[in-house]
Amino acid sequence: GAAAEKGAAAERIAGVLEDYVFVGHASLDAWEATGELRYYNIAEEIAQSTIIKFYDEAGHGFFDTERAAEGEMRLGALTTRRKPLQDSPTPAGNPTAASLLLRLGALNGNQDYAVKAKQTLEAFAAVVEHFGLYAASYGIALQRMVQPPAQVCIVRQDGSDVSDMAVNLEAAAFARFAINKSVVRLRRDQLTALPPLLAETLPHLPQSSFEGSFAIVCAGNTCQPPVTDVEGLITALSMGLA
Repeated sequence: GAAAEKGAAAERIAGVLEDYVFVGHASLDAWEATGELRYYNIAEEIAQSTIIKFYDEAGHGFFDTERAAEGEMRLGALTTRRKPLQDSPTPAGNPTAASLLLRLGALNGNQDYAVKAKQTLEAFAAVVEHFGLYAASYGIALQRMVQPPAQVCIVRQDGSDVSDMAVNLEAAAFARFAINKSVVRLRRDQLTALPPLLAETLPHLPQSSFEGSFAIVCAGNTCQPPVTDVEGLITALSMGLA
């Protein structure tokens, strides 16, 4: 009856590694696009759950399925836990998980994330070259690890600020591709609700002296001076992404 259907609908279906890390990246993307801290918090929660459910503390790297619960019986392919490395063709779970930890670590300074990301990539270092094109997401994660991360924060006066300068600053921020760069859109009222490392810097800058939109390039717990023109942002980017 209806009660049975409701019970079946509420039954938990375990996700696999890719389910967790893809949603984690999507949540970070949502935070960068909106500046709403709740999306960052969701990404953080997903990363913590991913480590608890999938990370191999002994051999390093992430398994594709959760640890079996006590007394749980698994059938067929589910009896073997694997560590996905090959893109086929969607990005593989392990390098995608490493990238997620590196993106989050650049915003919260969690050294355990950096360590686990490095251990994950090192776990496959001896075999990854044989995967060629099918290890592209591993190459992306490796670049994220070796290049210092930077955030380009486009700060608007308020949500209705669609001035040419705001548009131009955003276009300049996106113009040059760099794997270690993220572009974050913020309103000034969102500067009191930021991930830990940005919260140490952005709220304390002399924003009151700037009218309209401006941009700031940040790395770690330091930020360059705010700029209000495209030329200034290009110069800041050349310094911050070196």
